[in-house]
Amino acid sequence: MENNNSVSEYKIGHTTYLVKTTFNPAFRESLSDILKRLIARDCENLLGETGQETEKQAV
Repeated sequence: MENNNSVSEYKIGHTTYLVKTTFNPAFRESLSDILKRLIARDCENLLGETGQETEKQAV
């Protein structure tokens, strides 16, 4: 059986955090798909905050 868990260690100041990441192999969305969706959402949010988002015209 493949190990789908990873543990990362982060040090912030004098505190060390251990973060466990688990991936569900039955999930239909790949990690690549998730990252694309998150990046697209973040770009949309940034464009909206800066006022650069194009206005939608009524048809």
